Amino acid sequence: MTVLDNSHSMRTTTTSLTQIRRERLAEEQCRAEQLRAEHTLRTKMLLTEAHLEAGPDHVDNNYHDLMTDYEQWVGDDGEETVDGPLFSEAVSKHRQDKWTRTQCNHHANAAWTQQIPALVEAYLCWRHGPENHRHGADEPSHHTFSVSGVGIMDFSPHLLIQQQDNEVANAALLHHGFLGCSPVQPTVAIRLECLELYHQIRRHQSSFGIQTFTKVLCALHNVTYSSSLRVQFSTAFDIYLNMLHNIHSRVNQALGRDPINWRMNGACPCCSFEQSDEPKLDPRRLHSMDGNHSAKRIDGSGSTDPHVFVSNFFLADAAVEQSKDNVRSRPVDRILNQNDNCTENWTAARAVEENKCIAEMKRSGELAKYGLAAINRMLDVCGKDQGLGHDIGCTSCKTVTSSSIGAKAQEHNLVIAVNAFHGYAHNCRCQLAHHPLYLEGFGIEDLKTCKRIFSSSNSACGIIRHASYFHWVQYLDLHFDQWDKDKYIELSNFLRNNYAQALHMIEEYTPLLNEFKTRKSLTDHAFFQWREEESEFLANLALEPPSDTIAVAYVEELEKLQRAEATYGSMTGVPFLTYMPASFTSSSGLTSQAHRSSKNAEAELLAVLRRLCLQMNVVEDFERRHGIDQRWEVSDPRYQQAHEYSGQRHFMRVVEELEGLVVQRMFELSKPPPGYKMHKYISKAITRRSGAIRTALEKYNTLAPLQVPPRPTLDYVDVIGYAFLGEFELLKYSRHDLITKPWAVPENREMAVKFFKVLRSHEEITRLNVEIGRLGAWVQFEDQQMLSVIDSLRDEGSIMLAAEVQREYAERHRINNLHQVRLHRTADLTGYSGPPPPLVLHKQALIADSDNEDDDEDSDLHDEASRLANVISHIVQQ
Repeated sequence: MTVLDNSHSMRTTTTSLTQIRRERLAEEQCRAEQLRAEHTLRTKMLLTEAHLEAGPDHVDNNYHDLMTDYEQWVGDDGEETVDGPLFSEAVSKHRQDKWTRTQCNHHANAAWTQQIPALVEAYLCWRHGPENHRHGADEPSHHTFSVSGVGIMDFSPHLLIQQQDNEVANAALLHHGFLGCSPVQPTVAIRLECLELYHQIRRHQSSFGIQTFTKVLCALHNVTYSSSLRVQFSTAFDIYLNMLHNIHSRVNQALGRDPINWRMNGACPCCSFEQSDEPKLDPRRLHSMDGNHSAKRIDGSGSTDPHVFVSNFFLADAAVEQSKDNVRSRPVDRILNQNDNCTENWTAARAVEENKCIAEMKRSGELAKYGLAAINRMLDVCGKDQGLGHDIGCTSCKTVTSSSIGAKAQEHNLVIAVNAFHGYAHNCRCQLAHHPLYLEGFGIEDLKTCKRIFSSSNSACGIIRHASYFHWVQYLDLHFDQWDKDKYIELSNFLRNNYAQALHMIEEYTPLLNEFKTRKSLTDHAFFQWREEESEFLANLALEPPSDTIAVAYVEELEKLQRAEATYGSMTGVPFLTYMPASFTSSSGLTSQAHRSSKNAEAELLAVLRRLCLQMNVVEDFERRHGIDQRWEVSDPRYQQAHEYSGQRHFMRVVEELEGLVVQRMFELSKPPPGYKMHKYISKAITRRSGAIRTALEKYNTLAPLQVPPRPTLDYVDVIGYAFLGEFELLKYSRHDLITKPWAVPENREMAVKFFKVLRSHEEITRLNVEIGRLGAWVQFEDQQMLSVIDSLRDEGSIMLAAEVQREYAERHRINNLHQVRLHRTADLTGYSGPPPPLVLHKQALIADSDNEDDDEDSDLHDEASRLANVISHIVQQ
């Protein structure tokens, strides 16, 4: 027969068709074996080359296991990597891998960790070294390998990298301005300018995730996006941040800054840079504590990523667990608890700001241990005479006192207050004791810094909810680090604005107070006396007298008995039943309808009689249990007094209902800006609450004129506008002649608030004068310190580290010059009484500050766009 052989030529043979098939299969098997051998040899060569690139110090105990894994590949049961136009695009081919993903991540992290010191040195050499030294032009190359280089707008599919002996591949890449996506044998590398661009974008816009940036790169390079591209960029970015973190630690060490406590005890010079000639402040520093559930992470997310991001913002778990279950049980103070119901309104919170100490709440919610750990850290780092603001500061005081740090808090003279907004949702007695308006030394500070921080960090919540613990901490650390930098830039503006606000309050309220005191013949002492009288009055009303409670309950039972007797008497007042002729039949007596009516009348009479007997037994039992020998008549004075008080108690319950609805409405309005769905839910809740408030208000206005003395009726607008919920307390206690108290008169209360605001404004100016002096001294000290450190490092031969400190100095010097200009403008305020500003003015800082003077401070979108433009221009200039 004629057949077609392997050379595609025709030949004639007498061999059977079966034999031809066997020969063909044998040839194919032989060729497959040859291909397999060639593939195995190439794999071994690549692995050997990678091992050499890693250097002799790199120890990989799984090298031979990898070789064995590659030798076990058969035909298509493997995984190949095809070099695409951007990153390396994986072609998925199944193979059996005895390593789990956790093990793979662990070995990759170990390999990266071993290389970090060399990578940092290579990065500093690229960043600050001479151009010829960056690319290793002064040394002969011993090896050359090829990678695909990805930039912002450029792409190099075959970039040749020269590698020296004992140099890891990524160090060689860094000398050329790239960073690989793999620790041992990188085939794809990202330009450092591209990584820095995303670094700055995410610093200033936390919601901009890696996936979004990778899609942008794919669009710029005309590549279809896949998750493997995101993983490669994420790996390179993690290592890039690790290098920056390492360099920042070296700079702080050279500057003598404590890596653990610097953020709390040095990052804010206005709080920590105390001077010898300044007046003493009490409290020395003010802090804010709160909790945030928005940044929570789903348990188990990223469980295959075992490495941990080390952040100086977060408290260690061990420090938090030390405060677990250490709150001693304390005797219940019924009188106090009856009046202090603030905890029911506000949940506990666990984070301290100054400059930020964060405790991660795991599963258990906001337990006391988180707040105690944060407070303990604050006392250890900041020392004595600290002031702390908390949503439920009244309860926190008792918690701290009953805990293991109670003695330390008392020794350090810790003062815990409620913040300005939430304080108005506490009852009146609690406000007088814990609201910053009535606490000496707190100035006009609202203690709501944590709310602003959480409102800002919520932008990152959407992309960290399912992140690994490493990336969860990394995202928040990066966000808070940028927050600190932004707030340092705004320090002088903050001081100036607070100074202007305090002077405005003094200027506006002082003439009104002087006129009021002259008209009423009062002195400043009267305002303090009113506060003490109000506090004493509310303390005496903390618990209702038992005699009043018993009298009201007895009168209520007597009224029930009177109603039962009246009902029974009305039914037995007619002694006969009346029947008409139509009610009878000719043969069987009453008709069925008349019979049913008779039965119903008898049943109703028996039911009324049973209720009467039951109520008589209740009254007799009440009299026996409370020792009442003679039943009170309606004409009895005791009965009339208790009856009148009973009506007042009903009125008080209506006021409490109205108060609760207004508090809930304030809670809804106090929440940070939510997403669309939550915004829709809150809007519906507020609408429902408004309808309930109107209903409760109608009940109040019905009962108010009936009180003795009559209470004022209220409009819906007045109730919604209540800032002090303590005013509801004043509506309740009409039975105590409250309207005759001078501190209960609306005009007097309004002027008392103005008086304490003026008092706090004077304290604020005293604190601002001290803080302005500290900031002025700090900008000069920091400039001199950095220049001295730069000279010392150069003398020691640490040229690269000196260059990095020089770069840090350039940034801080620019900001400090801006502070000096703003301090000069603060000194120009009418009524300024602080220290003289620095004498040196910088022209560039004057121009920069004048350009920003008319900007809208609330335009966050404009600020972010400006920062992004500056970042892009900086990168382009490089």
